[in-house]
Amino acid sequence: MEKGRKKPKKKNDKIVAKEAEAGESKEYDKEATIAQGSARRNEIKLNDLKKSEGEETVNKLNKVNETNSINLNEKYSQNVFNKTKTDTIDNNKTRVNVCPYLRTINRSLLDFDFEKLCSVSLSNLHVYACLVCGLYFQGIGKGTYAYIHALEKCHYVFINLETCKTCCVPENYEIVDASLNDIKYFLKPVYTREQVEHLCYNLVLGKSLDGGDFFPGCVGLNNLKDTDYFNVIIQLLCCIIPIRNILLLYENKKNNAKNMISVLSELIKKIYNAKNFKGVVSPHEFLQTVGIESKKNFKIGTKKDPLDFLLWIINKIHKHSERDMRKKKKIINKKKKKKKRKLNFNQQDKHSIRQKIKQIDDMVNENDNSEYDNSKQFEIGAKHINEQETTNEGLDNGNNSSSNSSDNSNESFKHTRNKKIKQKWIYDDLNIIDYCFDGILLIKTKTKQNNGTQTDKTIPNLTHRTNNEKTNPYSNGDNGDDLSDENELSENGAYSIRKSPFRTLSLKLPNTPIFKNTTESNIIPQISIFELLTKYDGETESFIMDSTEPSTLNILKLPKYLIFTFKRFVKNNFFVEKNGTIVNFVIKNLDMKDYVHPNYYDKNPNTKYNLIASIFHSGTVQTGSYKIHVLNQPSNEWYEIEDLHVISILPQLVLLSEVCIQLYQRQDVQLNGEI
Repeated sequence: MEKGRKKPKKKNDKIVAKEAEAGESKEYDKEATIAQGSARRNEIKLNDLKKSEGEETVNKLNKVNETNSINLNEKYSQNVFNKTKTDTIDNNKTRVNVCPYLRTINRSLLDFDFEKLCSVSLSNLHVYACLVCGLYFQGIGKGTYAYIHALEKCHYVFINLETCKTCCVPENYEIVDASLNDIKYFLKPVYTREQVEHLCYNLVLGKSLDGGDFFPGCVGLNNLKDTDYFNVIIQLLCCIIPIRNILLLYENKKNNAKNMISVLSELIKKIYNAKNFKGVVSPHEFLQTVGIESKKNFKIGTKKDPLDFLLWIINKIHKHSERDMRKKKKIINKKKKKKKRKLNFNQQDKHSIRQKIKQIDDMVNENDNSEYDNSKQFEIGAKHINEQETTNEGLDNGNNSSSNSSDNSNESFKHTRNKKIKQKWIYDDLNIIDYCFDGILLIKTKTKQNNGTQTDKTIPNLTHRTNNEKTNPYSNGDNGDDLSDENELSENGAYSIRKSPFRTLSLKLPNTPIFKNTTESNIIPQISIFELLTKYDGETESFIMDSTEPSTLNILKLPKYLIFTFKRFVKNNFFVEKNGTIVNFVIKNLDMKDYVHPNYYDKNPNTKYNLIASIFHSGTVQTGSYKIHVLNQPSNEWYEIEDLHVISILPQLVLLSEVCIQLYQRQDVQLNGEI
């Protein structure tokens, strides 16, 4: 090689492809010009032969021209087809992004139970989760924390924790692939009414990534330092079928901020998710929102009474359902007002139409000579009237009672209304807490007379209800804030009688014995639940709200779900003492008829209950923890749940625990929560 000569540069693949395409187009142009020139020569020959030779030679030349044109069209069509084929392939490549990094996803490291906060900035806006390591980062644009993480760690696949959209960073394009559907369902499970009905009647088996089996609904919850009382109350709410069904079908609107009910519904959905990767659930996000909503009364790291938390969360659900009912009523009232305005407007139009008819009639009567012109005006007016009457005819049907066709329109309106009612659910137009815990208690207290003497007088008939009856969010038969003085029925001399709605019934345990037995060990007392229920028979007297006057309690209405509470811990002057009395209760066929007022037997046809959940405390005051026994109704099996541990037990072992809260379900309640 000579020094002065330069080395030839290697051509790029794109340049080579372009040159090949240009060569093909040049060859095609040459062939086209040659074919056109031959056709022109044949035409000249044809004109010359017309003069000299006959028709036979003319037909031969026509056939030659036709064959040349056909060959030219075939070549052109093939070239166009090849070009369109390459264009469609290029378009498909740009539209469908096949991500090469899908194999880097590690499902065993994914955990979407934590609060949706960026691990660097602690921001809750535009948070994405890395599908390779499971960490949360903010944003996917250039310079964001997710962008930096993708470049540093070579983790390129991220998912939005709100919209469930997956994207590749730093290329920043959306990934559409069916293999990611299980991750999206694990992040945000969605249920339909058919799936909820299937959960009510059938036993569903789930399988985690490590091969372990679990039952959706009986899933362990992670203990985040002294949060055992949280876990048992969440498991108790899962046993109340109407509340569970509403939370499974709850949908939070996009514009609305997250509240406690939306976070609780997400937690319940994850508990019943049969496609869970781990087989356990962490209530971290729910506990964070509860700490904010309760102003740190219930927070991680502090021990609390599960009864207080149960009453607080029931009150929150009650307020939320009341707001929803008010919003629905406002929307219905607005629609009614719009309909009334339309009807009034149509009536005004009818009145104006009648006035026009009268004017036309007067014109006809006055001008008898110009009959032809008046007839034209009358026809025009009649056409205008008929058009407006036909437009208003559909709105007037079913609303004007004076018209002859009102009956038919009312029937059609009822038919459409019945169709809408069939599509609605039973829980749509009611407060779910009032539906489940709709018990009413009768309280009869003694009153002091001015003379200082008390006289017994007859009690009036108690079958009526007061119009001023108000509901109390914390209604317990023994606590101070369970009774409202505004619900008085009557004050008849020596007794004042009033009604009070209740959510729970408290049963007082006997005091622990002071003395020990002969073997120097503490005596474990036992008592029957029927002895404790004598408090509500209407005869035994008890003191309420630290009142000096005794009162008797009786049940007027039995709820669908009955909650009994037992106060185990008592604080004295020195320390907190635990009452270890064992309560002998009934698992099935608990009859509450003896504690219902005799005048209200007809309103309570079913008085038998079955136990479905029982919260108990095991251990000492300092080192003990709360556990729960849960009945899986589709399989009719009992499970003991302690945080992450779920064990199948015999029903006889349920009777030996130190019970704190019991949940009974009335026997007429079906597996789907309806009666």
